[in-house]
Amino acid sequence: MKKLYFISILLLTVKAVYSQQSPLSENYYMDKYSLAPSYAGNYNPKYLVMGYRSDWSGIDGGPKTLRISYNDVFPFMKNAGYGGKLVYDKSGIFNQLYILGSYSYNLKVNEDNHLMFGLSMGFYKNTINLLDFYNDPKYTIDPSLVSMDIRSRLKFMSDVSAIWKWKNAEAGLLFSNISFGNTSYKEVDLTYNPLYNFQFHGTYLYEINDRWDISPLLIVRGGKYIKSQAEFATQIMYMKKIRGSLMLRDPGILGFGIGANIGKGLKIAYNFNFATNVELGAFNNHEISIGVNVFEYIHKSELSE
Repeated sequence: MKKLYFISILLLTVKAVYSQQSPLSENYYMDKYSLAPSYAGNYNPKYLVMGYRSDWSGIDGGPKTLRISYNDVFPFMKNAGYGGKLVYDKSGIFNQLYILGSYSYNLKVNEDNHLMFGLSMGFYKNTINLLDFYNDPKYTIDPSLVSMDIRSRLKFMSDVSAIWKWKNAEAGLLFSNISFGNTSYKEVDLTYNPLYNFQFHGTYLYEINDRWDISPLLIVRGGKYIKSQAEFATQIMYMKKIRGSLMLRDPGILGFGIGANIGKGLKIAYNFNFATNVELGAFNNHEISIGVNVFEYIHKSELSE
């Protein structure tokens, strides 16, 4: 009974504070599929993208996020794309796992206007590691309270998005973490329902000349029990190969990014941001990503034989 009471209080605290916000990524310039499932097959097809993000690097137990994704066009349907992503997020004693598959369709309205629809479906699971919570050797507690992780049951999860593309302009709306009904934990008699999020984004590609491009981007995020948040970023690209970006996110988050397209089969990116309203070094965030066109390297290997 004591164990059940302790864990129930902890989980209710998690629901009030943690709020199930989807893990952030600032790699949207290299991997638009991370923005919305509508981009699956429509941007950087055939690329396997791997990313690692470390938030609050100056604080022990800060969030760490691992992402792996892939997207491509169906060979038998030129306007349809697919993708898959795995996102693992660890924040202190809390772990989240998303496994989603995506389908997209690019509807050509006319020469300049396209509507791109996307749907992701998959599973979500979270875990609370009580051993990590009580890892101070000077602190003693009843071992029965921390002898195992508290794991949720698999929860069906889906995202849906729509993007309007007109020439070089794009505007999209995403609803994520959509689920139906409550789910429960295996070890305790307690239910929960992951909280849905929404996201709007708009961007435009200015082709200044043959060498330089600039792409401003606006993102607005929010959700149930989550305060809405605005983000503005601008990327400058040189010769379609080297890029740099600046980012401002409310409240008071500044950042920059750099990246490069190395040949036809390799892309790299690094993003850094920090909070201006706290001590410098306390809430620094780092994200590094690598995109590999596996088929490009397979093709090169076949030609060399």
